Amino acid sequence: MYVPTPTTPDLTRRRPLQTPNSHPLLLKDVADLWQTYIPLQALTHPHLLHGLLAFSALNLADLHRGTPRAAHYLTICDKHQSVAIAALRDALANPSANITPEISASLFALAATLSISSMARSCAVANAQTALPRFFSVEEIAEAVILTKGMREVTGLTMGFVLDTPIGIMLTSHSMEDEAGVDPESARLPGAVRERFDALRGMLRARCTARTLPANPPLSSDSSAADHPGTLETCEKALEDLEEIYRNLRYFKRKGRLQNGHLWRWPAMVPLPFVHLLAARHPPTLIIVAHFAAATVCLRRAWFVRDWGEYALEGIARALEHDPGMSRWLEWPREQLGREMEGVLCDVDNRTC
Repeated sequence: MYVPTPTTPDLTRRRPLQTPNSHPLLLKDVADLWQTYIPLQALTHPHLLHGLLAFSALNLADLHRGTPRAAHYLTICDKHQSVAIAALRDALANPSANITPEISASLFALAATLSISSMARSCAVANAQTALPRFFSVEEIAEAVILTKGMREVTGLTMGFVLDTPIGIMLTSHSMEDEAGVDPESARLPGAVRERFDALRGMLRARCTARTLPANPPLSSDSSAADHPGTLETCEKALEDLEEIYRNLRYFKRKGRLQNGHLWRWPAMVPLPFVHLLAARHPPTLIIVAHFAAATVCLRRAWFVRDWGEYALEGIARALEHDPGMSRWLEWPREQLGREMEGVLCDVDNRTC
């Protein structure tokens, strides 16, 4: 599943109309998809139009950050986004009847737009905070993960229809597995980073002791979350996936081809119980998410996630402020965020990145 890196569409510009079948010959990359095919889809699918208008309003809020206009554009975003979310929920309520070849591409694009908009809106709200440092609440972080996982559900329901459309480009080239002739050494993490992940695995074994997973674990408090059966396996799986994301980050960044989806597919990969643990403020889970947040600094060129990692790390630090033993695990991701992941991207021995 590929979380795209869109450019904000200008839906007011007049464009020469083209048939969907002509687009595969014109599209060069995912950005071109967002500038041509998806806006044209929105002209005939109101749910997608509302999603794109919400996203465009967020872009305007970002451009007016620090001014009263930002709040005005956030209000416009919320109005359009509520309509778009309602339409997506209606489609998912009866997928066999509602998800058809004619509508599948627009639903896929809407799910992608909503996932990205959740990140952008969190940043916009945090930007309005007057007290420094700005931060996200843990609940806002969990919401971003949940919406990204929701996109994966839409992907599964629409994949059979969209593979042969221009949208299909968003389902490929999101990991090294899609590359031909990859040299494993080109993605091998530096020794210090591998040691960091080994240390995190040790921390999980020390803090998460249960072994089997109940169907609906209670999530009344972060202290009880560590006692839930299956917590260790859930966190280990999320950490294993994150280590793979780090390898992809190193490979694609050094190739000059890093895209939003190379990192943001991690929230879609984590097990659903991991999201429950995150919402419950389970300390080891927060530490894993902090290591993901640090990696997003590599995507700061994208306005909608420019400060996401910084705000998320600060929110996690606040959630752990009364747990000094776990708070010390935030030192490494904070350092890496400040150095733009130099420890992951560079070879320490010869200082090449």
